Amino acid sequence: MRYPVVVHNIEYAGFGAIAPDLPHCHCHADTLDTALQKMAETILQRLEELLDAGEQPPPAGELEALRKNPAFAGGIWAIIDVGHAHSSPKAEP
Repeated sequence: MRYPVVVHNIEYAGFGAIAPDLPHCHCHADTLDTALQKMAETILQRLEELLDAGEQPPPAGELEALRKNPAFAGGIWAIIDVGHAHSSPKAEP
């Protein structure tokens, strides 16, 4: 499954990332690469929590629709592919 993620550069504080389709799924890191890696791990953990609770993971939202949300303005978008345990995130412009 592929989830859109938005990352914001927080001046003097690193990078904050959020997966808009997964409630309570966010992280913080010093670098963009580390933020994306931590986000992939956070998504996997959140999906496991949902499955353990007997809930189905929500479907991934449409990237273009998410980009129009003013709450995510100025962010860097990426797609995190959690189909494989060792997948790497790929940034999109």
